[in-house]
Amino acid sequence: MILRHSLALAPPKKQSGAAHKPPKVRFFNFLQQDDFLICNSGYYLAKRTIDEISFIEMKCQHADEWYLRLHNTEQTFWLAFQLLGESTIGAPQKQQLLTFEYIGFFNRDNEVQFQLTPGKMWLIWIGLEISDLSGLQKEWKLFAHDQDNTFHILPPVKILYRIRKVLEQIQQLKESPFALRYKLSAPVIQLLETYHGDLVEQSKAIKHADVSLFHLAKEYIRAHYMDEGINISTMAKELLTSDRTLYRVFKENGLTVNSAIQSIRIYKGREMLRRTDLSVDMIAFRLHFSTAKYFIKQYVKYFGHTPAAERQLKETQELAKFEKKGVEERE
Repeated sequence: MILRHSLALAPPKKQSGAAHKPPKVRFFNFLQQDDFLICNSGYYLAKRTIDEISFIEMKCQHADEWYLRLHNTEQTFWLAFQLLGESTIGAPQKQQLLTFEYIGFFNRDNEVQFQLTPGKMWLIWIGLEISDLSGLQKEWKLFAHDQDNTFHILPPVKILYRIRKVLEQIQQLKESPFALRYKLSAPVIQLLETYHGDLVEQSKAIKHADVSLFHLAKEYIRAHYMDEGINISTMAKELLTSDRTLYRVFKENGLTVNSAIQSIRIYKGREMLRRTDLSVDMIAFRLHFSTAKYFIKQYVKYFGHTPAAERQLKETQELAKFEKKGVEERE
């Protein structure tokens, strides 16, 4: 596992008495001076691999934006915890990580860049080398992804009580020549299990919110289908969401926002054909179709017959009702 960074800082001095001490408050208290990559006033970066588990801790305050790049050759599942500041995980995929959020990602033979914002920064990483990826994905289904994909990032989650308690267990561990590796295994697995549980809960909450948003969006379209400027951007603004979220919610329901708007306009067009004497051209104009020809084409696609045939069908049905009523009155 290799770490690169853009800080123009010298490595820590190894001479006794000359080296700076690590921060008073840190999470990986078992990291020793030989593990320090940077240990200067205001800057601390250290890493260590114990058996198949890697630990990285970075704590500093920097005036400018900078980056840290992580590279590992073996298939590894990483958890990154943003304790202070904000960062953006760069190529191959981008994802912002806010204060007190954590995120998981799989990496094999990619250089993953963390772009770090100016100011106070505190990040820790825990990486577990995975020899049995299929077994891990069977046990924790939301970790599943294409095994040919060498980089796969999962959603960020808030650092809440359960995950904090596990991190505190690790924080209490000190360096020991024999027992440390065994003491670390259980909480690391517990972190993975807790992260998967958090993803399950987050997924349920998102699905519930998506259902509500989808119904609100449909109601908005029904209320504003006559507005010429209605589109995904105006709807997202009114519904206090983003274009991207609205697009995803409609896609999950087999629709696009434009197709939903058109569908409601087509059905309103049929209603207007049945209840008014407006011409097809006027109905197409009022419903903001580009041409009457296009309106007719879409109408046939929805109902299997033309608007003219719709009116003939209505007249035939009304005539049949009238004749039936006349027969009943004569009887």
